[in-house]
Amino acid sequence: MRTRRQRLAETKAAHNHPAYAKMAFVMGCGVQGKGTGSRVLDDEGTPHLALFDQYGNQSFGYSHPRIVAAVRDQLDTGILNSTKIMFEEVQIRLSQRLAEATGQLLPYSYLANGGGETIDNALKLARAATGRPGVISARGCFHGKTFATLSASDRPEHRELLGPFMPHFRQVGFGDLDDLAAALDDTVAAVLLEPVQAEAGVIVPPPGYLQEVRRLCTEAGALLVLDEMQTAFGRCGTFFAYEQFGVAPDLVCVGKAFGGGVLPLSAVLGTKEVWEVLRVLPSTFGSSLGGNPLSCRVGLESIAIASDEAFLTGVKERARTIDERLSAAAERHGGIVAGHRGLGMMHGLEFTDGATAGLVLGRLLEEGVTSTYSLYHPNVLRVQPPMVISEDDLDHGLSVLEGILAEADTHRGATAGDGPRAAELSPVTRTVRLPHPPERVLALLRARPRLLDPFAADTGQRAGEGPVAEFAGRLGGDAVVWTDRCRFPADGVLLSAEPDWLWRTLERRATVTDDDGGSRVDVHVAWDTDSGAYEDMLGGRIGFLAGTRLDELITALAAELDTQAHAPGAARPDTPGRKSADT
Repeated sequence: MRTRRQRLAETKAAHNHPAYAKMAFVMGCGVQGKGTGSRVLDDEGTPHLALFDQYGNQSFGYSHPRIVAAVRDQLDTGILNSTKIMFEEVQIRLSQRLAEATGQLLPYSYLANGGGETIDNALKLARAATGRPGVISARGCFHGKTFATLSASDRPEHRELLGPFMPHFRQVGFGDLDDLAAALDDTVAAVLLEPVQAEAGVIVPPPGYLQEVRRLCTEAGALLVLDEMQTAFGRCGTFFAYEQFGVAPDLVCVGKAFGGGVLPLSAVLGTKEVWEVLRVLPSTFGSSLGGNPLSCRVGLESIAIASDEAFLTGVKERARTIDERLSAAAERHGGIVAGHRGLGMMHGLEFTDGATAGLVLGRLLEEGVTSTYSLYHPNVLRVQPPMVISEDDLDHGLSVLEGILAEADTHRGATAGDGPRAAELSPVTRTVRLPHPPERVLALLRARPRLLDPFAADTGQRAGEGPVAEFAGRLGGDAVVWTDRCRFPADGVLLSAEPDWLWRTLERRATVTDDDGGSRVDVHVAWDTDSGAYEDMLGGRIGFLAGTRLDELITALAAELDTQAHAPGAARPDTPGRKSADT
């Protein structure tokens, strides 16, 4: 019987996003319920502690009381819609407050909905202000998913699928000043950078880098545009991350936390000189619902929260805790952790491979802690909790992570034959030698063919050959249903799933051969979820679950055979669908 989780996952796979549906299901994500602070409930009422703030969107946690109150206050006014003609007071106040947050360095702003829309607006401003077409970005960057922002990111996989991208975009190495200097010429309108590259794996620039970028841009007549979608509103310890680096950008783009986690809101902030285009051509920008009264009221509250000195002090204190504990953990577990990077409350823990990242993510969820990976570097676990997380919650979340790292390191030691990988990928294999004749082992496996099936909810079920339309499967502790088929080749048992929303292929084979009067049992478990770039991450989770369960089942099988062998007058088990091997 399908659970609510599976029904939702299948519907999401059929009508929205197949890969993300599989990812969430395999990792064990529940159905989201109410959230408060740094915790969110699933539909069964189980709380999950967030070690990740959903790419900055939940920087102030779930249902921050001040954000909720701001929504209610604005709803009560009845002023919810934009006329686009009359003076909209809350929007005007918000623009003023943004200017104040920059100390009047960037006195102008334009409000929109999402990050990609606002980055596009910044690039339009840069081209209009300089009269040049070129944009330089950094390899590994993420600026959104519009055509302009995908052109800036220039990922090979996106170019292959969606290309050709827009012209006049070039990339340089992040942190490489020589590369930037060589690329800057009189065709470049803007250099577009993240102060910290989030989706590249939390890459912090080398000391002095952004200051030199500022100098090079000024000399070349290009604008410096900073994408602070994930770094603004206190994430790095100051309201804007650029304050950490002592630079004055020409344009800054903000979003995500700006909407308090509940409403879409973004903005590009700029200097008076850059804003001259809006005097010349007022219709340059437009956003149907961007800057609506409800979003703007939330934006005002977000600025108020992030400007509070006590709030920023708390961010700095928790930042030190995260940095110290992750640095120590990376040093302790060098066999599986390749590195640790971060600034403020924005950190990444890089694993030696994607399978280990998947193993750790899945185990975190099992322990009631949520995190995720970097979009363009799936080996990197993000540790970027809501900035309002309490000291006790942060300690708990980091302690859970530390325990799982120790567990994964131990698991790596147990499977070190394949090198440093902590997790097993498809195929998972096991070989066991048993002091029992092959015909006895074969008879038992054919009577109960699921005895060595790590995906069976009921491994003791008796079954013959053929399909099972509503096979009761399991992934760890999660129930899942699919159509499965059982076959009895001469030397063992073969189980296979019919292709569906979850599996392209799933095969479990147990082969029994003679071993000097005893038996050798080889188990081979192989799968393909058809998840593209996420296959290793999902494989790390599936491999851990399958391997752990398979070890338990082999131990149980050996114990049962021993019991049978020592039982007085024990009869051999019958084999359904064929004569027993010793008849």
